[in-house]
Amino acid sequence: MDQLNGAAVFPDPDRAPSKELMGHFRRLARSSPWLWKTIQIEISAHDPEHRAVGFAAENQPERLTVLIRRPDAVRVEDPTGKVLFRTDTINDSKSASFVAATRKSWLLPPQLLAPVYGDDGLVSRRPEAAYVNALMPVGMWNAFLDPVEIAGFAPGPADLPFPHPSTIHALREMRDEAGRPCLEADLSRGHSYSPVVPDAPLLGTGVTRLRLDRATGLCVERTILTGEDAGAEHHVKILAVDQYMIDGLFTQPKASLSDVREAPLWPIPSPGTHAPGRHQR
Repeated sequence: MDQLNGAAVFPDPDRAPSKELMGHFRRLARSSPWLWKTIQIEISAHDPEHRAVGFAAENQPERLTVLIRRPDAVRVEDPTGKVLFRTDTINDSKSASFVAATRKSWLLPPQLLAPVYGDDGLVSRRPEAAYVNALMPVGMWNAFLDPVEIAGFAPGPADLPFPHPSTIHALREMRDEAGRPCLEADLSRGHSYSPVVPDAPLLGTGVTRLRLDRATGLCVERTILTGEDAGAEHHVKILAVDQYMIDGLFTQPKASLSDVREAPLWPIPSPGTHAPGRHQR
């Protein structure tokens, strides 16, 4: 295993972040499942030439509005408010398919479990739980909503030279355009890096700049600085947090049955006459 010198890890060693701030950043990356229940966000992307990229939907919208209610409810709208996607069901069925499946089918949502917290109130060690929403229409959105892959589920072993899934090259505290407190870091993949969604890694092959919202733990900015697709960007704008969201936002409307206690009065012809009469109840 090649050893990294200080200049390779921190381009400006005199401004290297403290261990306390780096630990805080990694705990923030583990904490998203316990920091919010519902969220409304706006997602957009730009190519390496900084041109807005349209999504694969009618009229190629450049941004989408996404409503999420944990654990599994998702609704996606285009800029006109047209619904492009929503979950068919928001309640897991414990049917025969679950009985025949593996133990993974029975994992609880993380909100029902208690993690180990650090002194700063953020998650130091996460329990085994059902973290990935398999119903998410875009796999990488799981990584934006819960960027745990850059920190790992628990602190790395102290006896390893590179115990963390990612290497932090730069880290700073800042506020975004809306004034929300964030932590922004330049990261590269470590030896133990393992994406939550294998075909949609949050970190590129070179250095990637990620910005985490301190209130929610979301990855709200992703910019690939070096390597493949250098210059590509993803943006997540937080519109609302923990607003009440009814079931009808996420499920298809179902036809309701008629109330037979209030049956309509249909006109029917009376015997021997041509004038319509009324049904007597």
